[in-house]
Amino acid sequence: MQVEDIKRVAVVGMGIMGPDIALAFAGSGYEIKALDTQQASLANARKRLESNIRLMVEQGVLDQGKADVAVSRIHFTLDWEEVMGSAHYVTESVPENLNIKRDVFKRCGELCGKETVVASNTSSMSIDEIASEMKYPERAIVTHWFIPAHLMPVVEVVPGRKTSPKTVELALSLLDGIGKRTVVLKEHPAFIHNYIQAAMFRAALTLVEKGVCSAEDVDTVIQNGFALRLCTIGPIRMADYAGLDTSLNLFRYVHDKTGEDGFKPPKILEDMVAKGDLGMKTGKGFYAYSAEEVESLRKLADVTVLKIKKAVDRLEQA
Repeated sequence: MQVEDIKRVAVVGMGIMGPDIALAFAGSGYEIKALDTQQASLANARKRLESNIRLMVEQGVLDQGKADVAVSRIHFTLDWEEVMGSAHYVTESVPENLNIKRDVFKRCGELCGKETVVASNTSSMSIDEIASEMKYPERAIVTHWFIPAHLMPVVEVVPGRKTSPKTVELALSLLDGIGKRTVVLKEHPAFIHNYIQAAMFRAALTLVEKGVCSAEDVDTVIQNGFALRLCTIGPIRMADYAGLDTSLNLFRYVHDKTGEDGFKPPKILEDMVAKGDLGMKTGKGFYAYSAEEVESLRKLADVTVLKIKKAVDRLEQA
C-alpha cells in the first residue's frame, strides 16, 4: 500500500486524544471512522470535536466552511468489524494499559487487511509488546501524538524490531502529509517527550518535597523562565548557547552538593568540553555555528520571548 491509496482512517478510542486525532486527519481530507465500545464515549467525543472546531474558528485558524466539511468526514460508530474491514490505516488511542492495547492490536490483526498499518498512540510502551499477539506485526508502529493532537505539530514515530521499513515509510508519509513534524527514534521507555518531561517533573517535586519552594514557585519560574525560549531553542541548543563548560560546571557543583545521581556529569558532556567544543562561543558544540548563525539565533530567541510575553499579557488582560 502507498500513502496515496489511503482514503479511510480508523481511530480507535474516543477518550482524551481520539477526537483530536480524528480531527487532524479529517481536516486533511481523510474519511474517518471514530470507534469506541461505549455510546457515552462517542457522545463525549462529539462534544469535544464541536468544542475544538468552535475554538479554531473563533481564533481564525479555520473558517466555518472548512470546519463543516471536516466534521462531515468523521463518522462515530461502535461497529468494530465494519470499521476494521474497510480501514486503510488504523491508529489506536485507548487507555495506557498494555493488555487493552494488546487486545486492540490482536483484533486488528484478525480483521484488517494484511497491508493495513496499525499505529499506537502509546506514550511510553514498546510496540513489540503491544503487537506481540498480532498477525503481521511488521505493520505495527508507534505514532505518539501530543495533547492537543489536532494542534500540536510533532509526532514521535517509533518502530519495533519487527516493524518493516515500508511501514515506517508509510506512517511518515501520512503524517508529513497532514502537516505534522515527525521524528523517528529507537524504542526507549517514554520516548523523547515524556522521558524529558518526567525528569523535569521529578526535579520539580524534589524541590517542593525538600521545602526549597512551593509548587506555585516552580510553575512561576518555569513559565516565565526557560519555557519562553524552548519553542525556539531546545534544551541542547540552549546549552550550546550558554556554554557547555558552564553546563558541566553546574552539573559538577549540584552533584557535589546534593549527591543526586541525576546530576552526575554525562560523559558525552565531559568529552566535548575536554575537546574544547564549548558551543556557540567556540563555533561548535552539539551543533556547528557560523558567526552569522550565532547572531541570528540570539536575535530569534529574544524576539520569540518578546512575542510570547505580549501574547500572554493580552490573554491575561482579556
